[in-house]
Amino acid sequence: MDEILKNALEEHGGTDVVIPYSQVAQVFPSDTPHPDSFEYKVIDEDRLLSWARENSWKVEKVPAQAVSKNSPPIRFILIK
Repeated sequence: MDEILKNALEEHGGTDVVIPYSQVAQVFPSDTPHPDSFEYKVIDEDRLLSWARENSWKVEKVPAQAVSKNSPPIRFILIK
């Protein structure tokens, strides 16, 4: 499943990519239900951060672009 995210980032081709929370949560779901949605769970941040480090990405939440405070988009910044 993490290959889907890796491919999406490669297809985008940029070094600064923002992806909706729900899409990242589907790739890195935790065991915790999301407080605002039955469609996806809360992101497993430990797995996401570990994957990001292994693939040379820095990851951060973008609360200023959030529709819901519990689902901020996730920014991926390529580390060179």
